Amino acid sequence: MAALVKLVALAFLLIVPISATDYTVGDASGWTLGVDYNNWVAGKTFKVGDRL
Repeated sequence: MAALVKLVALAFLLIVPISATDYTVGDASGWTLGVDYNNWVAGKTFKVGDRL
């Protein structure tokens, strides 16, 4: 039973980093003036582990 718990914990630890997403702020425009970042962020849900 203890081995199963360790296996499940290990699987969870491996899945979390795999599910992370990389976002380029502003997409092709990048981080610059003249970009509507409120519009850019609409529809995105950021999670722990995501990178901006």
